[in-house]
Amino acid sequence: MHVKHAGVVGAGTMGAAIAEVLALNGIEVVIKDLDAAQVERGLARVRQHVDDLVRFHAERAEKEVARIRELGVELTESQTTTIQHRLAPKVSRARGDEIVARVRGTTTWEPFAGVDFVVEAAFEKTDIKRGVFEALDAVLPEHAILGSNTSSLSITRLAKGLGHTPQILVTHFFNPPVTLPLVEVAGGVDTREDVITDTIEFLQGLRNHRYPMVPIRVQESPGFVVNRLLIPVMAEACFALQEGLASARDIDQAMKAGAGMPMGPFELADLVGLDVTLDVMDTLYREFEDPKYRAPPMLRRLVDAGHFGRKTGRGFYEYT
Repeated sequence: MHVKHAGVVGAGTMGAAIAEVLALNGIEVVIKDLDAAQVERGLARVRQHVDDLVRFHAERAEKEVARIRELGVELTESQTTTIQHRLAPKVSRARGDEIVARVRGTTTWEPFAGVDFVVEAAFEKTDIKRGVFEALDAVLPEHAILGSNTSSLSITRLAKGLGHTPQILVTHFFNPPVTLPLVEVAGGVDTREDVITDTIEFLQGLRNHRYPMVPIRVQESPGFVVNRLLIPVMAEACFALQEGLASARDIDQAMKAGAGMPMGPFELADLVGLDVTLDVMDTLYREFEDPKYRAPPMLRRLVDAGHFGRKTGRGFYEYT
């Protein structure tokens, strides 16, 4: 599987980050959304990701020297030089500009006629994703592979009856893909085996800002692995908050300090988006009919009020 040109549908938080990861690995990317304003916001997100990467590389030697000195260790000039050499920037401003230049925006489907691989990162609704699949199916070249970033929907249902059905599969990246390397890969009933294995091999060859990407093969099932295990934790955290067991901040702190989670359940929900979290909960509850996936009323009320987390400035926490 050789990918020279790729596409991403959806210029939101996930779509822009996926596009940036692909561009970071030398791939030309076209990113699409409904209108020019949304596309420009997506391109701005790409530039921000790259700016953050360039800044990280430029500052990490200095920060490492400062960290060591804060421990009370006096570094010699030779030791300082060695650290600066080993942590010399690998992504310069010039390279950052090259990465940004690999990503272009569009509001039409025509540019997808020349891509080898496309990731659909539209909103987590069956009718929306199916509409994207049908539009792509009409323009993609015969060999192109279509991956969906769905976190809970059936890829078999989404791909049913399309010309590219054998080349459609789940490629579920995790937020933010610029630093989280996991990708859950799942084929549908009619996905070709070589498409699955080739996609995994392709993803294994990519890097994000910190790590090589880590694709894992999973079976088609609501929530796959991570959300199936994580959603009950997030739901139970909401119920505990509703009951007054502890504050949101203290529950988050407890799960970080006591369970080793890098983010607490409320911090994570705000990052992912409360609307997305609720949709996944509802899908899992509908598919499994298991009460552990039921959505807490508090979460539903926040979504009804339009408080989706970081992207709206308010969720379980407020953001300025």
